Amino acid sequence: MKTKILFLIQLPPPVHGASAVNKSIQNSSHVNKSFSTKFINISPATGLADIGKIEPAKMLKMLKILCNVVGSFRTFKPDLVYLTLSPHGLAFYKDGLIAIVLKLMGAKLVFHLHGKGIQKEARKSWLKLQAYKLVFKKVDIIHLSDKLFSDLAEVRDPTMAIISVANGIDNSDYFNQPPKDKILTFIYLSNLIRAKGADILIRATALICKEHQKKFRVKIIGSHSSNEYVTELNELITPELTEIINISGPKYGKDKALELCTSHIFVLPTKNDCFPLSILEAMAAGLAVISTNEGAISDIVEDEVTGNVLREPSAEALAEVMIKYIEDQEYTASCSHMSQQKFLENYTQHIFERNLVLALERLTQRSKIQ
Repeated sequence: MKTKILFLIQLPPPVHGASAVNKSIQNSSHVNKSFSTKFINISPATGLADIGKIEPAKMLKMLKILCNVVGSFRTFKPDLVYLTLSPHGLAFYKDGLIAIVLKLMGAKLVFHLHGKGIQKEARKSWLKLQAYKLVFKKVDIIHLSDKLFSDLAEVRDPTMAIISVANGIDNSDYFNQPPKDKILTFIYLSNLIRAKGADILIRATALICKEHQKKFRVKIIGSHSSNEYVTELNELITPELTEIINISGPKYGKDKALELCTSHIFVLPTKNDCFPLSILEAMAAGLAVISTNEGAISDIVEDEVTGNVLREPSAEALAEVMIKYIEDQEYTASCSHMSQQKFLENYTQHIFERNLVLALERLTQRSKIQ
């Protein structure tokens, strides 16, 4: 008989890295053929602006989610419960409560983490540290990279397994790519939140626009949860930048693929990230990538091979690297080619699903032995 796995995951909306990966797992024929599966959406949020807010309607929804999880565990009787645990904030306590209740009912759990910051949170107080230790006790872990294991060193149960599985994406929208824009194009395509660094890209453009004004352009694309931040971005675009920089709303599916495929260099000067799917999408489209040494990004982006890893998330550091691409077309072409090759060898949806299934098979066998 197939191993039964109950998947407790956050599904879109809102659309973010973890929810996008979770949706791909839910739709995966490989996962569903390998196991007997049941999926429950454990996210009470309906938009980016809802994340982290305490509202009566959300509290009621969270209670309904917990009741649904408990009822499904009793009727489905899974061999393993897979939970995409939120690493901090109110969502951690919601997910942690679900985990504790299921462990009291005898469930074998594996947490799949898509974020970081646990070590920082756990060090804020003794009570937080104990809460993390309680939630992680007797739980196996899947993380995105070996580099992120240290974030869990103080809270995870050392008797349990920890495995890394890199994310992957479906690249079917990137086949039969249209020609690149004639003018060198830098593209930012992510949610418009301060931590992602769209403002850094605008400031960097301002530093180099006088000398290189007619040699490049910048596209900034993404959804936002703060009108204040978007207003700030628009105010940073001075008259001399209006012909270079264009800000537009979110793009999805083939529209997003078209924007990426017609660009040359992807820019994500993020200050807080783990394993951005937007970088994988850019690599699938054949773009060189400029980003920062956050989370597992330096695993994905090889400095001066598939792109550049900034020494710091600053306008000055970014401007210096952007000039290199503007002035050296061969370098741009080489990084773009190597970026797409690395994607095809490591980050396709097929590779991700295969590695996830192998990890879950290993963990279910381990739980049966214990």
